[in-house]
Parts: sequence; structure tokens; C-alpha cells
Amino acid sequence: MFKNLRLLYYLFYRPKIFFAKKTYSMFEEDKFINDYFKNKPKGFFIDVGCYHPLDGNNSYILYKRGWNGMNFDINQYSIKLFNFLRKRDINIHSGISVKKKKLTMYYRKEINMLNTLDEKMAKIHFRNGYKKKPIQVNTLNFFILKYFKKLDKIDFLNIDVEGVELDVLKSLNFKNYKPQLICIEIHNSKKMYDTNYNYLKSNNIYKYLINKKYKVIWKNKYSFIFERKNDKKN
Repeated sequence: MFKNLRLLYYLFYRPKIFFAKKTYSMFEEDKFINDYFKNKPKGFFIDVGCYHPLDGNNSYILYKRGWNGMNFDINQYSIKLFNFLRKRDINIHSGISVKKKKLTMYYRKEINMLNTLDEKMAKIHFRNGYKKKPIQVNTLNFFILKYFKKLDKIDFLNIDVEGVELDVLKSLNFKNYKPQLICIEIHNSKKMYDTNYNYLKSNNIYKYLINKKYKVIWKNKYSFIFERKNDKKN
């Protein structure tokens, strides 16, 4: 009884979600994503740093339409929430990196969207101190081959991992899986809300995706959506 009440608290009461919404994202990314895939009733997504199945989530609006996918988070309680509400998805308590290994998780609470594997980001976000604990990480390639051996394309890839986004990208074989749309955070350490985006050309995440033949088609503050060039929406 107590466990179910706690789940309901974290699912609905704490994030103040009591009714269906038009957008569940932080910056309304999902409205753009949903419209982009409006002619695709079924699809496959991967959400790394999924945090919460409803609140601040970019893939739930697709899940509601019948899509399914894989969700990853270093917060174990986040995955409990996903297992409760997103039963069609594969939900995995793990970090994602360039190879299998153990890393350190820096955190304040057992569920927090700012928990990270990057100590520099932890020092920025958690100025009053933070806790540490080891966590197992592996590559996206490993998990895809484990659960979806026949997968040949990812329709939507979402990455929100507080500082280790590039490692997540490098853990994926782009030739095999060809994500059509990628939503990812790109932070500017000098000025978080630099609306001129002058820092992009020198940013390693941006350069990596440009080299993989992607282009920016949407942006709001530090959230960016990239589209694979020459891909048709289907």
C-alpha cells in the first residue's frame, strides 16, 4: 500500500500532473517532435536520461500514440516509475558510455533530473554538496543488440544526461541505426541562455552531429533537435 502511494506521489502529485496535457516537455520539444512524426503512427525511440515518464519527458507524447522504445536512467527510482507507467517500453537502470565499466554517480536525491556522471556538472548544480555511489554503464549498441537484435533504425533519440551527452552519442553505431531525429542538450558554459548560439560551431556535440550528416531544425535555450539530412519522414 505504502509503495503504491509513493509511486503515485512521484508520478502525479509531486510533478503536479493530474490530467492529460498538450506537452510534457520542459521547452515543448514534444509538440515539435509529435508534429514531425504526425504521419507515423508507430515508431521506435530511445530516451537516455529519461528521469520521469511524464514530467519533463520528450517521448511520452509518442508513447501515448502507440510508439515504444527503451528508457535509461542512473536514478533507480526513475526506472521504477517507468516500469509502473510505461509497460510497453524496456526500462533500464544504467548509465550509457563508450564502453562497459563502472563510473561514479553524483547525486542529491534518489530521483533528480540533475543527477549526473560528470563531477564538474555536479559541482555546478549541487553547490551545497552531493553524494556519490558507483554505477554500471554500458553502450547503447550493447543494449540494442541485447533487446532488439533486428532493429535497423531509431526514429527518435533523446539524450539528457547532464554533461556526458557526447559519450552517449559515441556509444551508438550510426551506420547501423541511423536515428532520424535527435533531441539533445548543448550547454554553453559562458552564458546558458545565449540566444545567438555563437558557441555552437566550436561545441564538440554540435561538431560530432554535423560530421554525422545532421542539421539543427529546432532549438530553445539549451535544447536542440537535429535531423538526419536527406531522411524522409515516414
